[in-house]
Amino acid sequence: MKGFWKFFDKLSDVMAALAGILLVFISAAMCYTIFMRFVLRQTTIWIIPMSEYALLWIVFLGTTWLLRERGHITTDIIYSHLNEKTKPYLNGIMFVIGGLTCAALAFFGFLHVGECIAGGVTDVRAVTVPKTAVFIIIPIGSILLTLQFFRMAWSNLIDIRAVR
Repeated sequence: MKGFWKFFDKLSDVMAALAGILLVFISAAMCYTIFMRFVLRQTTIWIIPMSEYALLWIVFLGTTWLLRERGHITTDIIYSHLNEKTKPYLNGIMFVIGGLTCAALAFFGFLHVGECIAGGVTDVRAVTVPKTAVFIIIPIGSILLTLQFFRMAWSNLIDIRAVR
């Protein structure tokens, strides 16, 4: 099992790096389109839709790594008022809820991608793009998030049992 999680962590690292590369691409592309529009008086119509697609991909490429690193924003209003014995139980509940939510997102994401494939759906704007290419990252990223949430829930359960 350790080999699987080692591979999983490497995959998360690679996906987060790809998210970073996409973010750099978006930034450079926006600078380019501003330069083209205001200096050379030409438009680049493909940059805005491609940047929108890249933003979606960035979210689902990077969130598994961010969750593993515990980099998500948390609301401490309730958490800060709990004693140290209660906090691990709340963490476990939240990890399970997060895992179930991401599993549902993966399920519905696969359904949507299947519909896009069956219908040959495309996004027709400046550039025609198959919607499958845009939305396939949602179920993939959601599956990885589901695994990470349940991994953290399991680890949390082991920590609770060790304290007892």
